[in-house]
Amino acid sequence: MSWMAAPRTRRQSKRFVAQSRPEPSAVRSPTTRRLVVPEGDWQTIRSDLELRGWSSSQLDVIQAELRQGWPLRIAVRHAALRLGTCPRGSKSLG
Repeated sequence: MSWMAAPRTRRQSKRFVAQSRPEPSAVRSPTTRRLVVPEGDWQTIRSDLELRGWSSSQLDVIQAELRQGWPLRIAVRHAALRLGTCPRGSKSLG
């Protein structure tokens, strides 16, 4: 009679137990990056420009220009040229 070894089965170790609750970092919503330029925080700049009469489409262009690294003064100029208007006068610029 030959002796057959029983197949080995591995039991799960209880040393590493899955957490019952997710970690706080996993619970948080994805972090949103704030746009900060040398002239200040985008939210502050945006509200200032809104008070001066800039429209939401113009503000979107300005924000895109700032993200590309243009200074605020140039970003505002680009938005006015690209859209053809500025808030101080509704004359076409080009």
